[in-house]
Amino acid sequence: MLLKKKGLLLIAPALLLALLFQSGCATKKYVKQQIDPVSGRVDELSEINKGNENAIKDVDSRAQAGIQTVQAKTNEVDQKAIAATQKAEEGQQLAQKNQTKIVNVENNFNQKLSNLDSYKSVDISSINFMLNSAELNDESKATLDPLASKVKDSKGYVLEIQGFTDKTGNDSQNFDLSQRRSESVVRYLSQQHQIPLFRMSILGLGSSKEVENNKTRKGRAANRRVEITLLKSELESTPSGSAQK
Repeated sequence: MLLKKKGLLLIAPALLLALLFQSGCATKKYVKQQIDPVSGRVDELSEINKGNENAIKDVDSRAQAGIQTVQAKTNEVDQKAIAATQKAEEGQQLAQKNQTKIVNVENNFNQKLSNLDSYKSVDISSINFMLNSAELNDESKATLDPLASKVKDSKGYVLEIQGFTDKTGNDSQNFDLSQRRSESVVRYLSQQHQIPLFRMSILGLGSSKEVENNKTRKGRAANRRVEITLLKSELESTPSGSAQK
């Protein structure tokens, strides 16, 4: 009986330990069952958070790239605007210079027109030619030489050279011959006396403006001629003090 009681006493602690161990295991299992879903949710939230962070970084990176691109475009536009402004200013300055040049040209042209109006005839020389000839003879050259010497080193003059014929021949032939006679005078004055070509104007007038009757030999000989009119500017002959008034 005593041994039976001792056996029960020995078994009781063992049972108690077994119950406690079983209870502890059950508690751990319960806790694990409760914790595992929470832990999984935490991990899921952590992954979501990482994804959001990556997405935010990606958006920020693209935003920064976009800002840099916009800034670069803005700088480019600013540079183009500055260049366009400079071009516009240069164009305006060029237009002003051109306008000034136009005004100067107009003033010079008006001055030249005014000067042309001031030219007056101061001398008329005449030389004659053989029938159907445009060659200068010694007598003609002797008339042209002193005229050339008079104007060679002067300014403000023009030689108006007009050629004529008698009425023999047709009009076409006469105009051509009168022109060649005028050219002979110009050629001689230019080559022998260095008279500038711009100082001479020529015109062949054919049989017009006869000085004598073409019905006589003497009259026809007189009409075969070249007239050289010396025109001088009154501005050149006026003292500088008077010209400025």
